[in-house]
Amino acid sequence: MMEANKLAVDVQRIHQLNSLLRPFIKRPSSGDAITFEQYRILHELAMEKVSTSELARRLNVGQSMISIQISRLLNNGYIDDETLATDRRYHVFEITPRGRRIEEHVSDVLNEELPELIQQLTEIVNAR
Repeated sequence: MMEANKLAVDVQRIHQLNSLLRPFIKRPSSGDAITFEQYRILHELAMEKVSTSELARRLNVGQSMISIQISRLLNNGYIDDETLATDRRYHVFEITPRGRRIEEHVSDVLNEELPELIQQLTEIVNAR
């Protein structure tokens, strides 16, 4: 009986965590609706040009997810595609000025709001 109660409490905590995180991760930023996954890609590209396979490795996600998000970021003008002159099959991606503005804005929001979010998450996890 104690195990069933503990499981019920854990499931409730997970539901609370999910409810708290979903709006934070999904909300649009600075008038441009980007997903958290797209932000993560822009954040990586703000540091250097990177290939699809390297992005997948760094973000620990599948290449198909990266390819879908790359396509959306390209279509919205947040990144550019560059092929190597020596191997036209190899593509690297670079953040555009528009993409950099979005990445900087979301980073500022995260820096401002993340401490409060972490506090709320800690309270949920530590609730007895």
